[in-house]
Amino acid sequence: MPNKLNPKLHDYFESLPIRIKNEILELNCRIETLEELKLAVELIEQQDRCCGDL
Repeated sequence: MPNKLNPKLHDYFESLPIRIKNEILELNCRIETLEELKLAVELIEQQDRCCGDL
């Protein structure tokens, strides 16, 4: 798990699909709360629906 992700979120992070985890690992941000993690997942999913592989 990356240093930029709160260790308390480990179980939630590990439950995500590998593609989503990889996208989160590429983000240049710190995720401290479950709400922030959920928002990151939601934004990644929205981008995939909207833009595909652009």
